[in-house]
Amino acid sequence: MFSLFEVAAYALVALAGAATLTLLRHRFRQRGLLEIPGPSNPSLLWEGHWKHIFNPYAYPFHEGLYSTYGNVARIYGFLGDIQLVVSDPKACNNIFIKDQPIFEMTEAFLRTNMRSTGPSLFATTGTQHRMQRKLLNPAFNIKHMRHMTPIFHRITNQLRENLWSIVSNGPEEINVADWMGNLALELIGQAGLGYSFGIFEGRNDEYCRAFKEWMPTFSSLAVFRYLFPYVDKIFHPKVLKLLGRMLPWQKLNHLMDLAETLDSKSRGIYEAKKRLLELGDDATVKQIGDGKDIISLLMRASPTGPDDIQLSEEELVAQMAVFLIAGTDTTSTALSRTLHLLALHPDVQDKLRNELKDAHEDNEELTHDQLVSLPFLEAVCRETLRLYPPVPGVMRTTRSDVVLPLSSPIQDVDGREVHEIFVPKHTNVFAQISNLNRDPSIWGADAAEWKPERWLAPLPQSVGDANIQGVYANTMTFTGGTRACIGFKFSQLEMKVVLSQIIPAFRFAPTEAEIVWRFGIISSPSVKGSVRTFHPKLPMLVSRV
Repeated sequence: MFSLFEVAAYALVALAGAATLTLLRHRFRQRGLLEIPGPSNPSLLWEGHWKHIFNPYAYPFHEGLYSTYGNVARIYGFLGDIQLVVSDPKACNNIFIKDQPIFEMTEAFLRTNMRSTGPSLFATTGTQHRMQRKLLNPAFNIKHMRHMTPIFHRITNQLRENLWSIVSNGPEEINVADWMGNLALELIGQAGLGYSFGIFEGRNDEYCRAFKEWMPTFSSLAVFRYLFPYVDKIFHPKVLKLLGRMLPWQKLNHLMDLAETLDSKSRGIYEAKKRLLELGDDATVKQIGDGKDIISLLMRASPTGPDDIQLSEEELVAQMAVFLIAGTDTTSTALSRTLHLLALHPDVQDKLRNELKDAHEDNEELTHDQLVSLPFLEAVCRETLRLYPPVPGVMRTTRSDVVLPLSSPIQDVDGREVHEIFVPKHTNVFAQISNLNRDPSIWGADAAEWKPERWLAPLPQSVGDANIQGVYANTMTFTGGTRACIGFKFSQLEMKVVLSQIIPAFRFAPTEAEIVWRFGIISSPSVKGSVRTFHPKLPMLVSRV
């Protein structure tokens, strides 16, 4: 007789085999894509192109793919299916905006997020997704951002005081990535959830620890989620959970523990807010953030809205986890990258410091309107996010056959000029944002250089001609269309508040450690030799100004 564990293990192996056959059949349906240029050898499960496209060391692979094959290339992906890697501006406009319902999130992305965080923005499509965004949009408008600015200043002041104490006796080597991660988590905790993790007071609660472990653990299992849709379609969630618990897979079990902790803690915060709302406005304003955090706004708005635009309790709780996940690692990466670049370019750091010091002459804390009016601060942020988007690319899957137009023609493998590509249903398309943002035909010969000064003069005519329809600064850093990053203004304000507080107070310089930026769902810094640990590391010398 087989044990229950053996049955479960054999079932998962059988499902993996079925997935393999399905994907190989999918590959044969994509024969037309073989005409597109690209590396010619098909991949196996753990070898070939798939090994490189999402590998932590993948940046050189993507750069080589772009320099060799241009804005469109064909690669062999997971289990041998044919995929497209695209950085053509017109094609990306179609992927993100014009034909967005066709180029939808992958099944792996949607299903893993549904099972781990619930029916959030990251797990829904169609009408449900549009309804969620409609209710969330007011929380990210300029009026509400002005209310958020004092919260951001208060939290950043706590960081500044901690760093000031650490470097009181001279320059110290500090893991800046760790501090930026703590800061970003506390910012989204208070402004997004109305909850303080107490990070800068020395509190390290279970919610905080679970979230800090989430992305490193999730990233270490990322490749396996491409098998998950096949398993998820067969087993009931309760059975799937039981099977997952039975497998002697430490990382999977740890991820399940983290998901349960995040859900439990989020529900606890939700229930506490619900009780305060029932007591009226006097009780509501006494909570962290004065009741102006995003979740409180949603809870007040949802019961009064029409039935067709109300969020259920399950949806509200799901958004809480998503805000933490989407709002922490992206912001901390953007801030870490900016500080690293400023350390490598001390002249730019000094110029930014002078602008901020002049702005602070009459104001200890700059208002929202003052922050957005500082030209060099804006230039530094724009150039960093253009050249180094925290999310280097996104995967989409075609829901039907579609023709993808190109801004510039390419030559197929037979040397014919191609102005558009027929993309069959169920094709995975990787929109390579970082390559699009640094295309020399758009940004000029110095497109790959970090030059904030380019934003202080009129941009080249080619930038306007490219007609990139992203939501931010003629780039696709935050993508575009109905699935664009809803919190990009929130993130921008966070960056500017943090830089306005710490650059006048501290000087940042590089150490002897060789920094390697890890490619992934969200890029992150690491020290050479420790890329696969998944925990961000960015040692820098920090001193008082």
